[in-house]
Amino acid sequence: MTTVVISQSNYLPWKGYFQLISMADVFVFYDTVDFTKRDWRSRNKILGPNGFQWMTIPVGSNRGKSIQEVVLPEGEWRGNHLETIRRNYAKAPYIADVMRIVSPVYEDTTITTLSSFNQSLIQHICAYLGIQTEFRNASEFEHNGDRVEKLISICHQLDATTYLSAPAAKDYISDEFERTEISLKWMEYGPYEPYEQNIEPFSDYVSVIDTIAALGPKTRKHILL
Repeated sequence: MTTVVISQSNYLPWKGYFQLISMADVFVFYDTVDFTKRDWRSRNKILGPNGFQWMTIPVGSNRGKSIQEVVLPEGEWRGNHLETIRRNYAKAPYIADVMRIVSPVYEDTTITTLSSFNQSLIQHICAYLGIQTEFRNASEFEHNGDRVEKLISICHQLDATTYLSAPAAKDYISDEFERTEISLKWMEYGPYEPYEQNIEPFSDYVSVIDTIAALGPKTRKHILL
């Protein structure tokens, strides 16, 4: 029995992304799809003293390029993002944990593409949470056809018995999996217990580093339910 998830690599994703990873035997980073500007691949929200704050990697539009082809820009953004995290969560009980997780990735200048940068952050966070899912890239597999046929092709090559999908894919997945031996299941996130934040009402929809900064080692229980 093998459960497969296929998803794009997001920048410092929200906690539900990690719950999804934890439920997969194999998590495939969908690095061959087109990059979309002003999307979760290159930006996310954290919380600061004045509420939500966006952190955006300035990669530009990259029109016509796949995620794996997007090159990270030079400049001060790495240090600026680290400082933004440090400053906004300076009073959080587990800011030291956050910095230990993410600093090595930001400081590693051998990471030169957006896909590899996001994947490295995600895998470092998974290691902290004790998530042992196997990671692969879609670029490792032959996958042709329409968007659903590509998913099914990757699943077949991984001998998947179940494809676990985020709910957003209901916009384009209908009955295609019913014509295969692969069972389609839809992810149901949470519910997550609120914790102390500096905004009201409580919001789940921020980067997972908000949760780690507040809960530290208890984040695993909070996310994995």
